[in-house]
Amino acid sequence: MPSRKKTQGKARKAAKAEIAAEATRKKEVLDAHLQRLQLQDTDSCVHGYEPPVEAAAEFVKHFLHIFGQVPIEGNPHGVATAASREKYPEVWTSDGKMTVIKSLFLAVGTNCIVSGDIDLARQCASCANYFKSFIEDIFQQSRPLSLEVDKNIELFMADEHTLVRYFQKHIPCPCLDGKYKEVKRVKKLGFCSNPQCKIPDRMAERSAMLYCQRCRQANYCSRECQEDHWRAGHKERCEEMRNERKAYKSSQKILTS
Repeated sequence: MPSRKKTQGKARKAAKAEIAAEATRKKEVLDAHLQRLQLQDTDSCVHGYEPPVEAAAEFVKHFLHIFGQVPIEGNPHGVATAASREKYPEVWTSDGKMTVIKSLFLAVGTNCIVSGDIDLARQCASCANYFKSFIEDIFQQSRPLSLEVDKNIELFMADEHTLVRYFQKHIPCPCLDGKYKEVKRVKKLGFCSNPQCKIPDRMAERSAMLYCQRCRQANYCSRECQEDHWRAGHKERCEEMRNERKAYKSSQKILTS
C-alpha cells in the first residue's frame, strides 16, 4: 500500500499535468483564432478588428500566457502588465496600439463565444475591459482604472448571459445577436465586493444584490457582506471612490456639452 506522502505527491503531479494540458489546449485554441483573423477569410467576420494582426497577436499571446498562470486573487492583470511592459514597452505608451490590442481581445473573444470556448472568452473579456479602462484612465484621463476592478473580475468569472452581452455591446457586427437570444434567459451574476464573502467565487444573482448608495461602485450579495466590508476598510475607501465617480461624471458632461 503506497504511503500517504507518495499518494499526495502523485496527486500534485497529476494536478500540475492537468493544468499544463489545459494551458496547452488554450494556447492552441488562441493560435487558431488569431490565425483565422490573420488570414482574413472572406466568409469570416473579424468583428471590427483591423489588421495588421501579427504584431498585436504576439502581444496578446504573451499577455494571456502570463494572465492565465495567475489566480484571480493574485491580480493577473497587474502581473501580466508588469511582464508585458518589459517585453513590449512601446505598447504601453501608445493610445493607438492599446486600442488595437483591445480590439483584438474583443475579436478573439467573440470567436471563442461562437466556437464554444467559454473559458478563453472570459479571459479575453476581462482583458479587453482592462485595456479599455487603461485607455480611459491614462490617455483620456476620464474614468479612473480603479472603478473597473470589480468589473474585470466579474467578467473573468462571468455567466454566459453577461459574457455574450458584453461582447455584443462592444463589437460593431451582429455576429452574437443569435447567441444572445439563446442565453438571455440565463440569470446574470454579479461579483461581491467583500473579500471575505463566503459564497462560491463571490458570485451572486445580480438582481438580488445590494450596492453601496454612497459610492455606487461596491456591490454585495447580502447585508452582512456589506456591513463586514464597511468595517474592514470600505468606509475609508468609499469617499475616495465617490469623488472619483463624481469627477468622471463631470468630465462626461463637459465632453457632451
